[in-house]
Amino acid sequence: MKKNNLVTKSNDLIEMPLKMSVVELRIIYVLISIISPDDQEFQRYRFKISEFAKLAGVKNKNIYAQVKEYTLNLMSHPFYINENLQVNWLASAEYFPNEGIIEVEFSPKLKPYLLQLKEKFTSFRLNDILKLKSAYSMRIYELLKQYEKLGQRTLKVQRLKELLGIEDQYPVYSDFKKRVITKAQQEINKSTDIEFNYVERKSGRKVDEIVFTIKTKAKQTVTILPPTEALAAVQPHTANRLSDRLKKEFGLTTVTIQTILKSYEKEYITEILDVVKIDVLSGRVHDIPAYTVSALKNDYRKKKTELDIELDRQQALKLEKEQKSQLQQQYYATVAEKLNQYIVDMSQEQLEMEVQAMLQSVADKDIEIITADVRDPQLMSGGYFRQYLNKKYFYHYTFEVFISEVTESEVTESEVTEHEKRTTL
Repeated sequence: MKKNNLVTKSNDLIEMPLKMSVVELRIIYVLISIISPDDQEFQRYRFKISEFAKLAGVKNKNIYAQVKEYTLNLMSHPFYINENLQVNWLASAEYFPNEGIIEVEFSPKLKPYLLQLKEKFTSFRLNDILKLKSAYSMRIYELLKQYEKLGQRTLKVQRLKELLGIEDQYPVYSDFKKRVITKAQQEINKSTDIEFNYVERKSGRKVDEIVFTIKTKAKQTVTILPPTEALAAVQPHTANRLSDRLKKEFGLTTVTIQTILKSYEKEYITEILDVVKIDVLSGRVHDIPAYTVSALKNDYRKKKTELDIELDRQQALKLEKEQKSQLQQQYYATVAEKLNQYIVDMSQEQLEMEVQAMLQSVADKDIEIITADVRDPQLMSGGYFRQYLNKKYFYHYTFEVFISEVTESEVTESEVTEHEKRTTL
């Protein structure tokens, strides 16, 4: 299970009314992302329950019981596709407590909507959808992603409510706008690969339909190369292998790498890659894979004086240091975001239990904690409590782990782009 996996669904599956919780949606997205494009039949998918729960956003202490409850709901609440087919998401879910494993399989009737899709399907990255905190935001993201290439989608207000499973809720449009549409716009525009605006159309004095304008966010064409020492620390067994370097640092495909290794001496390739890296760090390169191939073909090496070499080395070190500093700032911001969301998602009972546990863990029992304020990251009253939670639950999320995620995300970007080109309405 990787967050950069693609979730690919038939448009018929997206266009059905659906009422599910955030966690239930996340579970389905995770399961769909495991399906291989080559699968002819559904497999029995096995996961470690702890990893599955983490990716799906199950945070309760008794994750086994919680995951069981969610999978049971997915097996016992059928839905309609095209008004004719009534089906459940899962055919079975089996648990192996001694192994910490869960095994699930999709209902066979879902095959035409999830397997061997050649047309009328929509794909998006699991990472984008998992960043959303609202079930409404997730569904609206799907519905807009489906029309991304057209750039616009018009939906009747009542039809949108039906698709979100809330046709009988929010009879006052202003409430629906505030709690559903505006919230979804904030989350989607901030956290995903698309952004949208909308215009309301009225029938008389009542808002009757919404015209969504969808825009693909500009992608960074310059890949962030992690600091050499950070990459080596994360992947010491592959950092020195030339083929892996061509793939992970310079974004080349397997076929291209094989051609390069057959066509050029390894020493020459290494020298060219050093030249390309300096040019990338200086900001002169906008398409790293194409530039690398061109540099190898045309020999971008040049004769330099010792002074030139030293100046290049100093410049590369400076840029690398600046880049590492930027990554560290991103890392601190990511940790803070994870911690803030963890606190927001806690129930009041969990919050009080954690506060009591913290007080018992310190020698000074008179530390004042205002439980009503600890959810607000701007208030100092929750500062010590946040440090406590950070050390207790996020100690494993180190800078090296963050670097690994950044590297993996950048490496798969080109593969995702190629797959998305095949997506059609």
